[in-house]
Amino acid sequence: MSDKSSKAEKKNDECYNTAAITNNVEALEFGRTCQSCAAGMAAGILGLTGFQGFILYFISVGIQAVIWNVKSQGNWLSYFPERNSFTWSHGNGLLTFVLLWVFFYGMVHVY
Repeated sequence: MSDKSSKAEKKNDECYNTAAITNNVEALEFGRTCQSCAAGMAAGILGLTGFQGFILYFISVGIQAVIWNVKSQGNWLSYFPERNSFTWSHGNGLLTFVLLWVFFYGMVHVY
């Protein structure tokens, strides 16, 4: 019984450095944007169409998630307040990917 109460007290006593977490989230978003740009350019230059391009995007997202997990040494709660921000929220990244995918596909294969 005391183990449960000590764990609950320990969890309530946790505090976060908001400046550090903000910096971490900004670095994560910058990395996602760069990854989306690189994957979009690669998909366009390679001439991928349809689901093949989206598969490339999700593979690159998975690789980046593995890299961030290795970099955080599996202890992502020390760097981010919740796993949700660490693993997913790629709406803007997907839009950036599609924009550059279409642009580079058009530049290389259409014109």
